[in-house]
Parts: sequence; C-alpha cells; structure tokens
Amino acid sequence: MSYNLITYFIYLPIICFIMIKIGWLVYKNGEIFLLNLFDGNIDLVRSINMILLIGYYLTNIGYAIITIAYWGHVSSLGEMVGSLSKTLGKIILLLAVLHYNNIFWLKQIEKSKLLK
Repeated sequence: MSYNLITYFIYLPIICFIMIKIGWLVYKNGEIFLLNLFDGNIDLVRSINMILLIGYYLTNIGYAIITIAYWGHVSSLGEMVGSLSKTLGKIILLLAVLHYNNIFWLKQIEKSKLLK
C-alpha cells in the first residue's frame, strides 16, 4: 500500500470529524445570535441557520475533494506527517477565517439595524 493511500485513509476521518463537529457546534450555538439579530423570528432564524450549515458543509466537502485531487506524491512517513499537518492546518485556518467573516457581517447588520 502506498503512502498516499495511507495518508488519505488518515485524512478523511479526521476532516469528516472536524467538518461535522464544528458545523454542528456553530449551528447549535449560532441560533442564539441570529435570534437576537432577527428579533426572535424563529422560522427565519432556523431557515438562515440551515442555509449557513449547508453552505459550510458544501465548502468543506469541496475543499476535501480538491485537496485529495491535488495531493502531491508522499514517499515517506515524514512526508506523510508533514503533508497531513499542512493540509489539516490550512482547512482549520480557513474555517476560522470564514467563521470570523460571518461574525463580522452579522455584527455589521446588527449595527446598521441599531442606527435606523
């Protein structure tokens, strides 16, 4: 078995765990902030929250597939660890940036709502 296959078998469960766990945490905890922003309109909040979750999952699935498609050749255990670290680190940083981007825009919406 090649190092690339081993790397994929390690990468896929880790990225799936990160994707599902973080998505679910943000989905459950984000509802409170959205309720505040949309004056307690629970139907609207649940719809928006579900759309955000679907977008989050689609972004992650796409990233995971593209990552595997363009993964370079891994020829040693050291390269495998380095490659996994770099790839997982990039997706975690990307998720953090996307999360803070959402928070920024939600705060901007809230501020503009207060100014009216």
